[in-house]
Amino acid sequence: MTVLSPALAALRDSRFRLLASAQVAFVTGEQVLAVAVAVSVLERGGDAGAVGLVLAAKGLASVSLLLVGGVWSDRLPRRRTLIVMLAVDAVAASVPALTVGHGGSVWLLAAVLFTVGAAESFIRPAFNAILKGALAEDQRVSGLALVNIATRIGVIAGPVTGTILAAGGAVLPFVFAGAAFGGGAVMFRWVREPPWTPVRRRSLVSEASTGLAQAWSRPWLRALLVFSPISLIFVIAPSQVLLPVLSRDTFGSYAVYGIALSLYGVGGLIGNAAMLTWRPRRPGAVAMWSMSLYALVPLAMLTAPPVWVLLACFVAAGFGVETYALLWNVATYREIPDHLLGRTTSLIWLSTFGVMPLGQALTGPLTDLLGDDAVLLVAAALAAAVPPSLLLVDGMVQMRGSRPRTDRNVRHGDRNV
Repeated sequence: MTVLSPALAALRDSRFRLLASAQVAFVTGEQVLAVAVAVSVLERGGDAGAVGLVLAAKGLASVSLLLVGGVWSDRLPRRRTLIVMLAVDAVAASVPALTVGHGGSVWLLAAVLFTVGAAESFIRPAFNAILKGALAEDQRVSGLALVNIATRIGVIAGPVTGTILAAGGAVLPFVFAGAAFGGGAVMFRWVREPPWTPVRRRSLVSEASTGLAQAWSRPWLRALLVFSPISLIFVIAPSQVLLPVLSRDTFGSYAVYGIALSLYGVGGLIGNAAMLTWRPRRPGAVAMWSMSLYALVPLAMLTAPPVWVLLACFVAAGFGVETYALLWNVATYREIPDHLLGRTTSLIWLSTFGVMPLGQALTGPLTDLLGDDAVLLVAAALAAAVPPSLLLVDGMVQMRGSRPRTDRNVRHGDRNV
């Protein structure tokens, strides 16, 4: 019998193996679909602006419905939610294949991505919640690291697969994406979920507020919910927007831009691989100092060092952000009651990646007003100074806080929260 190392112990559970495999299928399908849509818009006479607007439809739907999806993922069995929503994705992704050569409009492509984004707002919190049930407490760090690695595999493989398929015709990428989503739905049919005990339903706003109250009642989590939007809007988004400009103006091509983003992903893989075996005694301290590594990116962009230094900074930043996010997720799994996890993780996602488009949109006006150097200097200062200072917040060093007294009542129907 094969004996797995403790770092890979989660793989012994068939539920976890199915969840990780379904994650690869889902993420790969999303990436292939994005390539297919971009190519189709251009083939139908659109320009770069049209591509951007169509791709934005997915983010708009996901962000606007995320809290709704989080509440309903707590109301319904997570397995059923995942099967239904991935089936919706499979159908939506396959529709454009039927219109190729028949004058299908760009609006149809936007509608497809809007549908996929709406489904994602249910898939993301339901997946996070069902994943917790597949991991023993001592497997959560390594298990989440393995899932993150699976996600990175999909992110890396998807665009390459989509590009290869698009070279063979406009139909193939859409068919592949639909099949990937459908394969994910089939995998979830085999996932065993613990018996479902629904709680008494209240209004959507009340239940969403319950998730906010759970998060807000913990000082360390409250601090992260405030810091993360600031970090994304004023640190990460400006760096991403200004990177292609730096690549063109300083290094003479866009090659550095693409390589830097790829190496950022490599840094994330290294971070997740490290967390397979590393169990820090002070996870909050590790998370905050890891996040502060992102200051290297705007500093490098500001000083225009040799290209290898810039690329090394992106590797370090990818390592830091992924480590920070992983330890935050593990702490959330530990601290938030199971039946509130969907809406709470939706809130966390909304306060992080959900505000990225706002940061990207604000970067242009900020650079016009203050200049590129000032924007990058502020980004570096915020990234370097704020995360370590958050260690002064109650409970942040361990990312742990005593549950509020109302938790006992929450378990019996959310009556008094």
